[in-house]
Amino acid sequence: MTELRVGIVGNAADKFTPRGREYAIQVIYDIIDDAMYRGLVPVIVSGDCHLGGVDIWAREIAVMKDLKLEAFPARVHKWDGAGGYKERNIMIAKTSDIVHCIVTRTYPKEYSGMKFKWCYHHKPPRDDHVKSGGCWTMKEAKRRGKEISLIIVDNGE
Repeated sequence: MTELRVGIVGNAADKFTPRGREYAIQVIYDIIDDAMYRGLVPVIVSGDCHLGGVDIWAREIAVMKDLKLEAFPARVHKWDGAGGYKERNIMIAKTSDIVHCIVTRTYPKEYSGMKFKWCYHHKPPRDDHVKSGGCWTMKEAKRRGKEISLIIVDNGE
C-alpha cells in the first residue's frame, strides 16, 4: 500500500475550549480515516509542540491507531536559528505530502496570552481564525508544491 505523509499542525492547546478540542480531535480522526478509505497508509508528521494542542493530539491518535509517526520537535523555543521553530516547520513542510492546519475561529474567553487581530501568515492577512505558526508551515508546504488545507474549528463560545 502507498504511504501518505500527512502533516497535521495548528494551534496550541491553550487556544482551544473543551468543545474546540473535541472538534479538532474529530477532524484529525477524519483526516486519517479519509486517507485509509482511499487505500493509503497515513504516516503522521507532527511538530510535537511542547505546548500541546493539535501536534500532540495528532501524535496520540497516531499511536492509538498504530500508525507511523515522524515528529520534528523544536530543540530550542525560538523562531530562528538551529533547532528553532522555523527549522522544525520547514522539516514538516518538506516531509509531508499534504499539510492540514487546524485552527480555532476565536480565542477562549479565559485565554490570557498574546492575541492578534489577524493571522498575518496569509496574504492578505485573515481575521477568520486565531493566528497559528501552523499557517506558516502550511504556506511553506504550498510553496513547495504540496497539497494544503486550512480547517477552522469553532470553540463553541
